Amino acid sequence: MTGRRRRTPEQAREEILDAATDLIARHGPDGVGLRRVAEAVGVTHGLVTHYFGTYRALVRAVLERENERKRDLVRERMRADGGVPYARGMTEVLFDILADERYVRLWTWSQLHDWDVERSTVSLAKLVDAIEDGVRSVLPGPDGPDRERIEMVVLLSMSGAYGYAIGRRYWLTDLGHDPDDPGRDQAYRAALSAVLSAHLEGRTK
Repeated sequence: MTGRRRRTPEQAREEILDAATDLIARHGPDGVGLRRVAEAVGVTHGLVTHYFGTYRALVRAVLERENERKRDLVRERMRADGGVPYARGMTEVLFDILADERYVRLWTWSQLHDWDVERSTVSLAKLVDAIEDGVRSVLPGPDGPDRERIEMVVLLSMSGAYGYAIGRRYWLTDLGHDPDDPGRDQAYRAALSAVLSAHLEGRTK
């Protein structure tokens, strides 16, 4: 346990959330608890209760903070890429999010349990709206994909990105590849982006 020291309320709350995030990602919420979080931070059990009330509320705060951080990342990338109009941009944004293995574990757990938290990292409808605007600016009128095709590309992109993030280490190892070789990730991104771009642009049936 780290030594006790003076903290502002904001510092204490953030340090509690940081410790809880690490512990929950590694052990799952059922394997942690308020007391274990307090010990990791070097504060009393009562202080954690003071800021969050219950362990369930702390887990909810962890997930909500991580989701907000990822929403910020998506917004920043979309602004930088001018709306992310094509599939390559979509997959790059998702892979940026999913490079954080800690977040992937938290997200996966939240999808399998009911803790009254948001079920997705971003509003899918709003994400599709933004992507559709970008697509229309490049492929206006009848030459561009319809809304259903754009939605399908987003769903395929998310499924491919999340699935790879969760299973990549085991699958690559089983195939005889080094899972820590960044070239493998880049090759997968390129292959997925090429398939999705072809579908988005109507080059596949």
